[in-house]
Amino acid sequence: MTRNSWKAFIGLFILTMGTSTLTPLIPLYQTRFGISDGTATLLFAIYAMTVVPTMLVAGNLSDRFGRKHMLLPAMAAMTAASLVFSFTASVPLLFLGRILQGLAIGGFLGVGTAFIVDHARIDRRPWAATLAGVAFRVGFGLGPGLGGLIAQYSHGDDRIHRPFQAHVLLMVFAIGAVALAPETITRRRGGARGLRVGVPDGQFKAFATFLAPATFFMSYLEGTLLSVAPLFIAHHSGGTPNLAVVGLVGFLTLATGAAAPLLIGRLDPRRAVMGGVGISAIWSTLVPLAGAFDSVWLIVVASFLIGFTNGFILQGGTIICGTVVPIHERGKLLSALYMCAYSGTFPTIALGYTSDAIGTPKTLVIFSVFAVMLATFVLTVGRRNFREVVPYAEPHSAEQEA
Repeated sequence: MTRNSWKAFIGLFILTMGTSTLTPLIPLYQTRFGISDGTATLLFAIYAMTVVPTMLVAGNLSDRFGRKHMLLPAMAAMTAASLVFSFTASVPLLFLGRILQGLAIGGFLGVGTAFIVDHARIDRRPWAATLAGVAFRVGFGLGPGLGGLIAQYSHGDDRIHRPFQAHVLLMVFAIGAVALAPETITRRRGGARGLRVGVPDGQFKAFATFLAPATFFMSYLEGTLLSVAPLFIAHHSGGTPNLAVVGLVGFLTLATGAAAPLLIGRLDPRRAVMGGVGISAIWSTLVPLAGAFDSVWLIVVASFLIGFTNGFILQGGTIICGTVVPIHERGKLLSALYMCAYSGTFPTIALGYTSDAIGTPKTLVIFSVFAVMLATFVLTVGRRNFREVVPYAEPHSAEQEA
């Protein structure tokens, strides 16, 4: 990692904190605004619906016009989102804030990861891709972790506003760090102007049956823990949960995966993805058990275990996408990876409304059955279609120019 890679790392770390701060506040929003379980999960889905198309556009534009042309506007959008949440007083403002967050993450996550990798030395790019995964896993995790603590020990309206007010201050520092890092892409003239997902020639089938469903699976598990689990905790506690515990679930789900890349070392990234998918599918069965036994702490344990093994999926996928294409294709491919991941939160809408209809415990059983089915597909069909990782070998002259 170079000094400029660390600047990009700081920006990614702080920006991601803002998007997940919402998680421990869901019970407060339900009490304050009277929203249903289905509407609560829709707050997560509308965010993902904004992220996915934004990532497609941002990845393509960053590879053509430069990383910072996408990164700085995305950071401005995240700052605006935190400002909206800092003063929100209605449900429409909650949705406006989530849309702004979706635009911000869509414009930053894949491009920001590429920016970190771009600035790294050639021989350290896999490590840079790993640290990029660590940055946003820990950032996403600290959002609900710190947000829950701040909300739990604040009073009155400050409980739903103070966590985002703190994030606005952090964003000022993050914008400064990214602004000081030099651009890595020279504006390219001519060439194709259409939007492409950046999957290498001859590898679309492998991507569509292995990496895409694996990251979808990962996000499906995490999206459920971040949206439906807080509802379970709130119902378990009679509507007045300890927000620090809700935040702990979010922190463990998102942040513990950051340790996985550091522990598995040089494990083949393809095997890392398969191991993460298989083990996380097993852990997913703990979630309906928590519902059956009405145990909040079993949800906490499940969030830790799932979060940790999901880190294998993200680490393997990020390294694969960061190394199999040249620099001018990296933003598109990483954005495609994260598009697939964020799509995994869409089923949580159905889970939220199912919870309204049949109750949370039965809904959690449906969640686990679908998770096991997805994992089975990746480990059978996907594994056969994606047999090995072939790193892209860039010409020396091109690297010098980059």
